[in-house]
Amino acid sequence: MLERWTGLMGVRGGVLVALGLALAVPTAGCKKKAEDSEKDEKASKKKSSDDEETEKDSKKKKKSSDDEEDDKDTKKKTKKASDDEDDSKTAKKVKAPKNVDDDDDDDDDDDDDKNTKKKIKSLKPSKGDVDIVGSWTLSGKNDAGKKYKGTSKITKIGGSMFKATWTIGGEKQEGIIFKDGNVLSCGWSPKKDLGVIAYLVKPGMLDGVWFEEQHTSLGNEILKGPANKDALSGLYTISKGETPGDKKKYSGTVDITIYKSGVYKLTWKMGGQTMKGLGLRSHHFPGSDTDVLSAGFNDGGDAGVMQYIIYSDGTTMTGHWALPAKGGGEPGWGKETMVKKD
Repeated sequence: MLERWTGLMGVRGGVLVALGLALAVPTAGCKKKAEDSEKDEKASKKKSSDDEETEKDSKKKKKSSDDEEDDKDTKKKTKKASDDEDDSKTAKKVKAPKNVDDDDDDDDDDDDDKNTKKKIKSLKPSKGDVDIVGSWTLSGKNDAGKKYKGTSKITKIGGSMFKATWTIGGEKQEGIIFKDGNVLSCGWSPKKDLGVIAYLVKPGMLDGVWFEEQHTSLGNEILKGPANKDALSGLYTISKGETPGDKKKYSGTVDITIYKSGVYKLTWKMGGQTMKGLGLRSHHFPGSDTDVLSAGFNDGGDAGVMQYIIYSDGTTMTGHWALPAKGGGEPGWGKETMVKKD
């Protein structure tokens, strides 16, 4: 019985030992697994950390790339804005088309013209009586940009009336002049039938004096109509008309229109007679402190007009002129400077 117990205990002990071994093995395995799990977790954490770092780097690189793209876009926009600004500046440099009333700096391409320009800028329009009789040198430029030079001789008819001869390129042109203060109103034509009129522009009125080449005294003509400081276009009524010399009264209408160039077209109708002419206005012309509409006229419609401003040195005057175009249409025009020789 005791042996049986001892045997049983031996068996039991073996079982227990086996059981202990069996229990010990799982415990060691669990411990190993725990260690392995801890290692795996650490590895996973490290990998996760590495992945996070990689992701951060990737984000940084992407941000850097985005910033670089933004920088490129900004540079492109800045360059485009700069180019647009340059284009805008270039566009501003493009000059609008000129007309007869615009100041033309291109008239002074050579040294003589530049010196004359400087001289004129330093002068003021004459306030006193300037003697214009004598010989003059002239230089000018037409609306096509062609320059010319020549001479002029002015003689006196009487009072404020004068005759003038311009010689340009061997060709002579004749005209008549009315002088009022510092403004000269000139009519000129290839024909002998020629007149000149100078209107002082007043609100709703043009107050004029005129004569033709055969006259030695002045006539008067007052127009009532839409005259104002901005435009003179419209139909006027001759409220007072008197011929030179015999002072005969006349009446009628005067139709005034303006070309794109700034030259005025005038048509007089008096009974059965029609006269045509071209006009220029001094208030648009640099240096003038008066508002005078000068016009050359005749019944053939081929009269031209010239208007000068006299400066205080008494030896310089600048002017603009207009001449009817052959076949009608926009008249030719130009600008001119005269300097007295004696």
